[in-house]
Amino acid sequence: MRCHTSMYDMPTTTTTREFIRNFARLKKVAANGEEVIVRDRQGQSFVFQAKGAGPSLGEQLQDLCGALNTGVPVKSLKGFGRNRA
Repeated sequence: MRCHTSMYDMPTTTTTREFIRNFARLKKVAANGEEVIVRDRQGQSFVFQAKGAGPSLGEQLQDLCGALNTGVPVKSLKGFGRNRA
């Protein structure tokens, strides 16, 4: 029996040049708890990861809730996800 992993289970590996170009995207990857492996021309590898846990979806949406007063009631996350109790 073979064990197949999805593409998302693999560590993110990039070159130093691509790391500099895509820093904003790779910073988000690291903030979500993944390690980003950066390789340079000499073959050395460096691990880039966030120290603390990134904000949850609820925290991210909560930041957006009060950002702009539109006069429309804000929706909640009640009923979102698997356990919709």
